[in-house]
Amino acid sequence: MAYTIKEISDLAGVTTRTIRYYDEIGLLDPALTGDNGYRYYDQDSLLRLQQILFFRELDVPLKEIELIMNGPNYDLLNALENHRSALQGKVRRLETLIDTLDKTVASVKGEGPMSDRDIFDGFDESQYEDEVQERWGDSPKFAESQAKWSSYSEEQKEAIKAEGSRLTVRMVGKDSNASTDDADVQAAVGEYLAYLNTYFYTCELSFLRGLADNWVQDPRFSVNYEKIREGGAAFAREAVHIYCDQNE
Repeated sequence: MAYTIKEISDLAGVTTRTIRYYDEIGLLDPALTGDNGYRYYDQDSLLRLQQILFFRELDVPLKEIELIMNGPNYDLLNALENHRSALQGKVRRLETLIDTLDKTVASVKGEGPMSDRDIFDGFDESQYEDEVQERWGDSPKFAESQAKWSSYSEEQKEAIKAEGSRLTVRMVGKDSNASTDDADVQAAVGEYLAYLNTYFYTCELSFLRGLADNWVQDPRFSVNYEKIREGGAAFAREAVHIYCDQNE
């Protein structure tokens, strides 16, 4: 079945201007263009537009979406499963934050007690633990990481997180004119590898390469790099691949 640009925009609840723009940037090509210049879309077009909207719901920028969806490793079913997992995590976190908000309102009104710990419930990163378990299962790396992490004090954990954030910013390139083979970027990749080996699990170059690929392929992770720099996940992946190529 063929849909006009007006029909597909009505189905998706987006404007025809948005559909045209997605066409312009290579995200949503029409299935065919008639002799009259009209764009026509099919069932595959609907699914592709759905994917774009899922990514947008997860705050992934359009340039990053284009990179992910047009990449050689993009798989529709895998993307759908990732979207479901990401959205479920988002729902759980929002429910927790709403509960924290309700407790705070009640406490401010003098209608109920609230512990210091409850004040920050929902703001930590514990929601990512299920994603790690899902990705690694019962692998030795997961067990090693869990054992190491549980051995750290809260102060140590905060320091480790801060160090990871600093290294990530350097890998993504603090200078917008930096290239992926710049000395500081490559040094940051090496330090990040040492960081993983020191604080989390034994990380071989092949595993690091796979992690970097996942930063681009999985919107749950790519969005974090994109917040640092537009195209950040792709930049960091290329930097990691260069490092691995040079050190294997």
